[in-house]
Amino acid sequence: MINELILLRHGESQHMLDGVVGGWTDSALTPRRVNQAKQTADHLATFVPAHVLQIFTSDLTRAVQTAQWITAKTGKTFLQARQLRELNNGVAKDLSKAEAQKIWISPTEPVLDWIPYAQGESWRMLYSRIATYMEYLASANIEKLILISHANSIVCIINWWLGLSSDTHL
Repeated sequence: MINELILLRHGESQHMLDGVVGGWTDSALTPRRVNQAKQTADHLATFVPAHVLQIFTSDLTRAVQTAQWITAKTGKTFLQARQLRELNNGVAKDLSKAEAQKIWISPTEPVLDWIPYAQGESWRMLYSRIATYMEYLASANIEKLILISHANSIVCIINWWLGLSSDTHL
């Protein structure tokens, strides 16, 4: 059972500045956000006892970079988990926002099952992926857990933590 959950979203990533869609696009943190990741690591090293700390991160570079700074300061290791990735943007991965707009699929009902890009995933699919992984982590008897992930994934983690269904966020 997880007693304390610390959620961190990666900072600004290069794809944001380059006008590329996010999701599963794999890009690094901007230099400005590397500094913020270092500051976060300093704070956690000071205020969170490392002996009760376990760190899990999305396997996308922007989240892994954040985890690397934290583990360098805390002396802990981290585990990468594909399950903590952002909403899968399918064929829009690595495309400019203008290119992605051309292949964007208009919303369908119910909106929780709408998949914006071919080969992507819906909100319900994202929630199911996250909730399944959180159930796995909850069964591991971890006292204090840091998860480094992405905006939509963190919304799903919070919904899971609060016992809300995938339908609740809208």
